[in-house]
Amino acid sequence: MSNHKHLRVVIEDIYANGNRLNENLALKLVNEFRYSNLYIAAKKENDTLNFITYEYNDMKLTALFTDHDEFRKFHHEDDIQLLQNSFELYQNILKTTDFDGYILNPASEKYLFTKEFILTITNIPKTNFYTTDAYSAGELLDIYRNVDNRYLEEYISNPKNVGDYEMLFERLANSTILTLMVSDMEFDNDIIDLREIGPVAGMYTDKVGGIYVTIFSSTDRIRHVNTSKFKYAQLVNLAMLVNYVLVEDLDGIVLNPDSDNVLIPRSVLLRYSLGFERYANDARLCEALYYMFALD
Repeated sequence: MSNHKHLRVVIEDIYANGNRLNENLALKLVNEFRYSNLYIAAKKENDTLNFITYEYNDMKLTALFTDHDEFRKFHHEDDIQLLQNSFELYQNILKTTDFDGYILNPASEKYLFTKEFILTITNIPKTNFYTTDAYSAGELLDIYRNVDNRYLEEYISNPKNVGDYEMLFERLANSTILTLMVSDMEFDNDIIDLREIGPVAGMYTDKVGGIYVTIFSSTDRIRHVNTSKFKYAQLVNLAMLVNYVLVEDLDGIVLNPDSDNVLIPRSVLLRYSLGFERYANDARLCEALYYMFALD
């Protein structure tokens, strides 16, 4: 569960800068806030759920919280509910109420987000990557068996390309990307339907210096990973995966860990996130997360 550590670091940096927003801090704040899933307190009165408001410097505000602990620091009543929502909903609340803004973590940071600031934020991230025209299990298996990312692998093998994220993302957007699923159980099937057998596998993450989702250009690169668990491959919609990393407050992505080790930090993903939505979003892969494949 996200505790919005990256958003809180940005707010710490703003306070360290005398509570002044320069261009760099403003961009970081907007990017982190757009992908947040903050909590809001509400109280049920006469079968209606109402947000709790406060008067602060002649402004009508409601509080947002980064996590349950921050909520409990401020509220001790038993009849108050905590609701988690995307940034888009909080923006819409300000469009339809007389609230003047939000106060974040009133028992800690007490950071004020004014209505004017929030309503200027555009390019709201997608919250739905699904389509009714998803690839079938058989189509996914065919795609998996025909993965050929030599175009990408040639690029990342050249040391001169290190740090050129724009070109790297162009290559990624035109590739068929895999992720590694690991399990304590061994399966003989070519394709394993997780909806039938249950949550028996999890995505492999790299936890050196943070939590990084891992992606792969081939099953050969997957085999380089050192783990005692059984390995399976899974196709991914790259746009959906990037959104997951940002919304879940993870630290970034590693391409081909234990071989090429191409690190893509969170700050870079935030900068290019809308590009992934536009150019790396094969919506028909939306049900690929339900299937994993034996390594060829």
